[in-house]
Amino acid sequence: MRNYYKILPLSLCFWVFVLLFTSCGGVEQQASRVCRTLLQRQLYAEIQMDKVSQALLAHDVDSLWVLTQQNDGILYYVFGQDGLLYWSDNWLSADYVELFAYDKWQYVRFDNAHAVCRWKDVGAVNLLVVIPIKYAYPVENAELRNRFVAPFRADDDLELSRLRKRDGRDVCSSDGTFLFSLDYKEGGDTRIREGESLAESFSYQRLLTSEDKSKSAVQHARVRLYFWLMLTIFLIFLVIGIVGLLRHHGFRNMPLSTRFQYCIVALLMASFLAIFMIATVYVQRSYVQRQQSSQEEKCRYIQSSLKELYFWDISLSPHNTAGLNEDLRYLSFIYQTDIHVYDMRGNMIGTSTPVLFDKGLVSRHMSPEPYFKQTPTITRNERIGDLNYLSAYTEFMNGSDVQIGYIAVPLFLSHDKVVGEVDSYIALLLPPYLIALLLALFVSFVMARGLTSSFQHIAERMSSFRIGGRNNHIEYAYNDEVGELVGRYNEMVDQLELSAERLARSEREGAWRTMARQIAHEINNPLTPMRLTIQQLQRLKGTERFDEYFSRSTGVLVSEIDRLSRIASSFSTFAKMPEVHVSEVDVAARLEASIALFRNNDAGVPIRYIGPDSGVMALADEEQIAQVFTNIVKNALQALENQQDGDIIVILKEDETLPNTDIPAVEISFSDNGPGIPDDFREKIFVPNFTTKSTGSGLGLAISKNIVEGCDGKICFETCEKGTNFFVYLRKKQ
Repeated sequence: MRNYYKILPLSLCFWVFVLLFTSCGGVEQQASRVCRTLLQRQLYAEIQMDKVSQALLAHDVDSLWVLTQQNDGILYYVFGQDGLLYWSDNWLSADYVELFAYDKWQYVRFDNAHAVCRWKDVGAVNLLVVIPIKYAYPVENAELRNRFVAPFRADDDLELSRLRKRDGRDVCSSDGTFLFSLDYKEGGDTRIREGESLAESFSYQRLLTSEDKSKSAVQHARVRLYFWLMLTIFLIFLVIGIVGLLRHHGFRNMPLSTRFQYCIVALLMASFLAIFMIATVYVQRSYVQRQQSSQEEKCRYIQSSLKELYFWDISLSPHNTAGLNEDLRYLSFIYQTDIHVYDMRGNMIGTSTPVLFDKGLVSRHMSPEPYFKQTPTITRNERIGDLNYLSAYTEFMNGSDVQIGYIAVPLFLSHDKVVGEVDSYIALLLPPYLIALLLALFVSFVMARGLTSSFQHIAERMSSFRIGGRNNHIEYAYNDEVGELVGRYNEMVDQLELSAERLARSEREGAWRTMARQIAHEINNPLTPMRLTIQQLQRLKGTERFDEYFSRSTGVLVSEIDRLSRIASSFSTFAKMPEVHVSEVDVAARLEASIALFRNNDAGVPIRYIGPDSGVMALADEEQIAQVFTNIVKNALQALENQQDGDIIVILKEDETLPNTDIPAVEISFSDNGPGIPDDFREKIFVPNFTTKSTGSGLGLAISKNIVEGCDGKICFETCEKGTNFFVYLRKKQ
């Protein structure tokens, strides 16, 4: 809107400049444009003139008709010794034309038009070609305007004159011959006043009198209100649709309910618009057809009446004009239409409105189509300038059914009357259309919501689906397509739960088999030396070596029994998996205590700690977190066995976050410079029962992982050939 107010003053200045330029210095440019257009029309007319001349010399009537009926705005007249023999149109009042020089363009002022003409001698006849330039009706009103004829473009106030004017702009032919001058006309209002001289006219009355339009003003206002209301609704939905498309980045990315509503609304609006347009065109055509049928019926009645009045006449001549005009005027008032009568040569003999022809508004020749095409009973479009009207033609028959002339009954279909008829229809059509459209949009919205709500319910239930959960089935009471989909889903859930149960049982059995093999292996290892030791004791019983061997072997047996006890204790601990009780723990103090237990290790590996001794609080299980630290340090010491320069560094960092999150956490890293973990073992490092050592159960890291994750923390590692780093992340209280 701001841009509009900025542009408005510039637009006003532009149009003021255009008006000033047109009124002061625009005549020269308009005259040049008219001259260029006229030269093009003359060149085209000369080419057509040669073709028409050939058709006349060959007496080819069909070619003559085709060449002169091309709607190119050029008129053709053929004159013989007895007068006018052929004319291509009847709107130009060219009843009296003087013969001037052949093959030369000249300006001619007809009764109702300015034109340039050219004569050509074609054997026994003379051909006249006329290029109309501007209408020149003696009267003007809102519908009958003296405009320039297409394709000429100039100001309607420019006047054509056959004389050179001092202030005028000359227009010449291609050879430089002066044709006419263009200049603005001076004064004088030729508009006809209401009731002036033509109040008796019926068909042409609206051309010559003003009409009170106050009766249709209220109806037209209602139609405009309904139209703008419906247009506003269409625009609102259009804007909503465009915004929705932009927001969802295309139609395919929209929810199903939205797409369904878009399709229904688009189809509804398109159907309503199509029905409205078809109905409007139908009403307009129906009105024209009714008027045409009424006019044709009047034409038949008039034909019958004139047949009775001129029962004994064998021909029509100018001697019949006075009496015929009176008869036609009488019939005109009876049938409320104008009537024209032409003789067998197509010349006017009588009319109910002679003033039209006296003023030169209408030609005195009938339409060429019913006359030259020998279709006297026809209804066709004719025109006065740019205004079209209907004329119904039929034969003028005498009592012996001999044709003595032609009857024409014109009907001027006013644009306002047609619009008024359409307005009446729209005034009745738009309110129910508007209500039906809104109702249909509401129903479509409800239907779309009702249809897609079932899918939303299915989506919600599917999102809450859990293997082994209860009430995974979806309840749907209808036997439609959605019901079939729900049934298939419920069957899939049953099969999936059955498969999950079988898989869980299989995994449990596999886990127990693996555990049993591991336990058997761990227990079987010490049993063999224990059995051999006991057998040796049995063999040495009663000998001198028994006491010595008994003292030595009992130590071995106790050691192996302790080992079996530790294995049983480890598996028992993993099997119990005690619950994690999370609380705020001083992680630094617990870590320092765990490291202190291993500083004096048998291998002499130094363990360095970097971080505070206490005061670092994190969320963990106070009893079990120490076991995590112990397991990791113990694994690091075992990785450094038989390594001379072994080293372990433990670092505690307070202000860290859990990996890939913004949650505050404490980071504890355990680094050793051992040989690292081989690539084949890295994915199994936290798997229960997995170990790379000849001793141990392989449960330490698995237990540590469960404890850390039970505290909502995370444990991970990095390894290479030069060492391994284990990282423990524990959340801080927020």
